[in-house]
Amino acid sequence: MTLCDASIDFETADFRICEDLSDVREAVEQRLEMLVGTLPGVPLNLQQAVRHALLGKSKRVRPVLLYLIAEPSPRQRLCALDLGCAVEMVHTASLILDDLPCMDDAQIRRQRPTTHIAFGQSTAILAAIGLLTRAFGIVAELDEVPEPTRVRLAALLSDAVGWDGLVAGQEIDVNGRQQLKNADQIEELNWLKTGVLFVAAAEMGAVLGGLEDKRLDAVRRFARHLGVAFQTADDLLDQDASTSEAGKDVHKDGDKATLVSLFGASQARMSCQEHLSNAESALAESGVTPAPILELMQRLFATRKAAAQ
Repeated sequence: MTLCDASIDFETADFRICEDLSDVREAVEQRLEMLVGTLPGVPLNLQQAVRHALLGKSKRVRPVLLYLIAEPSPRQRLCALDLGCAVEMVHTASLILDDLPCMDDAQIRRQRPTTHIAFGQSTAILAAIGLLTRAFGIVAELDEVPEPTRVRLAALLSDAVGWDGLVAGQEIDVNGRQQLKNADQIEELNWLKTGVLFVAAAEMGAVLGGLEDKRLDAVRRFARHLGVAFQTADDLLDQDASTSEAGKDVHKDGDKATLVSLFGASQARMSCQEHLSNAESALAESGVTPAPILELMQRLFATRKAAAQ
């Protein structure tokens, strides 16, 4: 039985080690489907909005990254999947809010209408709140994980979402981006908007997997560089890709201060490559098995590079 068998019983299956990244991604998809498949007592319209936002086509980079870094034992594999799903719920909630008319006013996300377009703004906001709160509930319910570790995992996720994480990044993006004048300021924003959740996913995986504390700094540096590179590649995608290629609205950042708009695509690509190189170096120091993560990076950025050229 592989992780991605259609008949998999997540509660009892003795998972074997995944042989392919697609196994992990498919396992994440199936677990997300199970976690929001039936929501007793939740109004049908709200259930549909949650599923619409969460189950749209996605690369699932953050939960896959968490799983690969955790390198879970058979007993931990369901925990690693659930923890990754919690991070994905937080990420999806942030996308719902980012797409609202008062924020980015987006129409397309994950190759389908944004949640507020499909279900209205009020239901979209409630879906985002529900996903955020459910994410922390999942962390609290990881019975196979010792309570002190669960507390640590919840704190890592909370820090990523909070005042000096995603929330701060969104505030700067909406109300302060025009004050950004140099590359360092823009990369700090890219860190807040994207890198913080990459770091949370990576560090949560490392903590779940029992990685030595002295190795965690390398994991954080790896994920920070990866997240900033991802956001820079996303800015290039916004400039050069079509809506169908990107799976979301494009050409929306032309009047925003980004590395692409201020310094040009060539410098943005150089910055992206530099961060990827630094990420690989940090990964080598982390003690995490590098091969599947390097494969994930290659797949991710090869696809984005092709769309942005």
